[in-house]
Amino acid sequence: MESVRHAKEQAELVKLRSKEKKSLAFLKYMSVIIVVLTIVYIADEITSNMGVMRPYMIFDLFKVPNADAAAPEYASAVSKMAIATIPTYIITALLPLYKTLSDRFGRKIFLVVNTIGMGVGLLICMLATNYIWFIVGSMCWGFFTPNDMQVIYIMEVAPKKHRAKICSVTKGIGLLSVSLIGVFRTIFYDPNNLSTWRMVYLIPVIIALVIGVACIFLTKETPVYLRRRIEYLETSEADRKAAADAEKTKSAQNGGIKAAVKYIFSHKQLKMLLLVLVLFECAVALTGYAAETMLAYGQSDADMNTFYIVEPIVYAVCAFFSGFLTDWLGRKKSGVIFGIVALVGEAVFVVAAVLGMHPILLALANGIMYGGLWSFSDLLFLVVPSESAPTEMRATVLGLIQYTAITNMLLTMIIGICYQFIGSLNIGLLQLAFFVPIMVFVILFVRKNLKETKDVDLNAIFCK
Repeated sequence: MESVRHAKEQAELVKLRSKEKKSLAFLKYMSVIIVVLTIVYIADEITSNMGVMRPYMIFDLFKVPNADAAAPEYASAVSKMAIATIPTYIITALLPLYKTLSDRFGRKIFLVVNTIGMGVGLLICMLATNYIWFIVGSMCWGFFTPNDMQVIYIMEVAPKKHRAKICSVTKGIGLLSVSLIGVFRTIFYDPNNLSTWRMVYLIPVIIALVIGVACIFLTKETPVYLRRRIEYLETSEADRKAAADAEKTKSAQNGGIKAAVKYIFSHKQLKMLLLVLVLFECAVALTGYAAETMLAYGQSDADMNTFYIVEPIVYAVCAFFSGFLTDWLGRKKSGVIFGIVALVGEAVFVVAAVLGMHPILLALANGIMYGGLWSFSDLLFLVVPSESAPTEMRATVLGLIQYTAITNMLLTMIIGICYQFIGSLNIGLLQLAFFVPIMVFVILFVRKNLKETKDVDLNAIFCK
């Protein structure tokens, strides 16, 4: 039995060494890698933001009178959809466990699967004949988009001193492409033919499916992942068993969930992040009702087109420069700045929306809010945890940390079910009442407790 296992490990070792040579050689083509990952980011960000088309799907499938977001029929539809999504949370809860598989099987395969999964989810939404199928499609792309395997990939191939810059530039370009949703909506959506919301999905579906398949041929496994796996296989069985922690190391190097949980709760930085992220997710829970608030307070269809085009551009500009700020000031100071920017942007947006102000002002405020909010989110969910966890369990740690999003799911579900009593005229004000006090606390917490990680060498982090 031992000899068979040894033979398999040796065969795997030979393959991994060959892959490592090819992967290291491929790093010479960093520009190609970044272009491919940027297109993946474009697919990811467009997919993640297709939820803005939800009101128009509701107008069509629920036959809302006069396509009025303030109508009781609209509020009732949102509540029905919230109740119907309850079973999907069970599947969504598996997401962090799914993410840990990349520590065992590698980054490339999940980069491909996640991207194609986004396209399939959008396709289901586009073809949905009722709101249940729309929820199924949303659940599908919602399962694959949060994994951000392109971020882990970039983190493991980019030079240390440019790591956050490259992440923010690729993300900024991805976010800039979100304005294409507004362009597609302007071209394809006809308010006199409500079913035309489906055509807005067409080009994003094509982008996701094509780049997903292209990644099979245009990417290789990351050298960091391959090197750590090779080092494990090169260790003799006797050496593995020589020390008392050999079994723990073995478990960790195979992406063990138990080892990752133990690591998180033995690591002060990661323990602090768990608390901050639970609160942060509560603050984020109601930020997805911008369209309902605007429509309820009288923004026209032309105003919404303007908003959908301008808002992502503002968001993208903020995200583009966030990495430079993060590398310059460090993770802690930039996190505080991102939080304050999000706080101000959200307050201005809600007040301006309620007062029925110009859509460009609303786009500026909401774009700034999201620019700060998601730069803050990336810092807390991706950058700091990645720079605090060893390679052999990095994706596992990031996956487990995502369980803090359960608070977001529960609060979002509760608000959705109660939407028929809240209504679109009140949702923005309720959002502000949640957002401001929680974000103030999170900003102060980060300022006091976050430990700087910008100079960490990812190859030098080991389990302690």
